[in-house]
Amino acid sequence: MKIENVITPTGVARPGMTVREGFKLCLQAGVPGIPFVNQAGQVAGIFSIRETLRRACIPEIMVNYADLLGDTTSCVEIPDEHARQLLGITLDGFVREEHVDVALDTTLVKVVALMEKHSINYVFVHDDGNYIGVITIWAIARRMIELF
Repeated sequence: MKIENVITPTGVARPGMTVREGFKLCLQAGVPGIPFVNQAGQVAGIFSIRETLRRACIPEIMVNYADLLGDTTSCVEIPDEHARQLLGITLDGFVREEHVDVALDTTLVKVVALMEKHSINYVFVHDDGNYIGVITIWAIARRMIELF
């Protein structure tokens, strides 16, 4: 399989964009995260739905003891007003600098190995420093099924 066959083109998050705009870009492309590009046009981090929800909506103690929570934790909810406010703020504060990217000529085996090493489900692809798209573990599995 060639890496070109599993790349999903996406938009990029930019400084000043709202969380709503970032979520829309992710959802339109069907990916969990997109690159955050700085003023110079360089990929400077990652904006992800999961990271944003974790930071904005879930107290750290709940994450640490998630296995102990009941299925009906009624004392803690994400109020509609909080969700509305979250969507309206800039996404800059939710960007994580650490990200994994690969060149267009990288082998698919290396892509999967990097995903495993970093416990991630997607990587960004660039060609001579220009962002092209995202490779997700789901896109790799989908392509395997298509081929075989």
